[in-house]
Amino acid sequence: MWRKICKEELRETRKVYFIMFAILLAAGIISLVVMRQTALYPGDTFGGTPEEFDVRSVLSIGSILGMYVLWIAAMVVYVVYTLYRFDRGVFGGEGVFWMTLPVKRREILAGKLLAPLVWGAGLVLLGIVWLTLMLFVQDPYGSKSFSMDGMAVGIGIVAFMVLSQILMAVGSLYALCFALMAGRLPRFQKHPYLWGAAVALVIFFIIEPLFNVLSMVVFGVPIGFFLMAMPFLMTKGIAVFGFIALIPIAMVLRILIYGALMVYLAEKRLDYLG
Repeated sequence: MWRKICKEELRETRKVYFIMFAILLAAGIISLVVMRQTALYPGDTFGGTPEEFDVRSVLSIGSILGMYVLWIAAMVVYVVYTLYRFDRGVFGGEGVFWMTLPVKRREILAGKLLAPLVWGAGLVLLGIVWLTLMLFVQDPYGSKSFSMDGMAVGIGIVAFMVLSQILMAVGSLYALCFALMAGRLPRFQKHPYLWGAAVALVIFFIIEPLFNVLSMVVFGVPIGFFLMAMPFLMTKGIAVFGFIALIPIAMVLRILIYGALMVYLAEKRLDYLG
């Protein structure tokens, strides 16, 4: 049943995200064209006036900054819209509909939380493609200055870091969903959104910083050792990714913890969904 809920959620939200993808794609193409026309390649000579050179620089930098601002706006819309859909789909009219069917509460949560994960992955992949093309447009000959081994190591490190960023964003989104659910506890029902915001502030400014400090104490020594030993190990042809792999693992555990807490609230503490 959770698959059916997920498909229905994807169908309900696809219009918003298709429009978002179309705007990002169109703006990305325009920015790449502007950067392509204004970029100076190695060996190029500029024969124009200083004013013309300044205009080219402003256009190139403006296209990059404009895309960054647009991506930040897209991520804000993504988070706000996901929270809106979660609140409506779990506690609103859609939640009432799903509760009339033979479905478990955890299945409702799974369907509502997997759909934004799919759209979020699409946004991140689109951003990675644009960033790669931007780097190539700005420095089309730069890739020749790296060896194949160096490029493989760099790609591996970047892949791990991008994965960790995706998982961190999803974990933060799930933490906000958990805060919305916590605000619906019986003792907080008079002001659910106010209490939900208070729970979110406690999570992000008290609980998670404490866990971060604890994780740095536990993993700081081995990670520091790997970082110091990496130059030596790399010269021996040994690629060390173990310390980077700890980051996605920690982010996955964070997602699972918030997911388990939401299931616990839904089945043990909340008398209703929808």
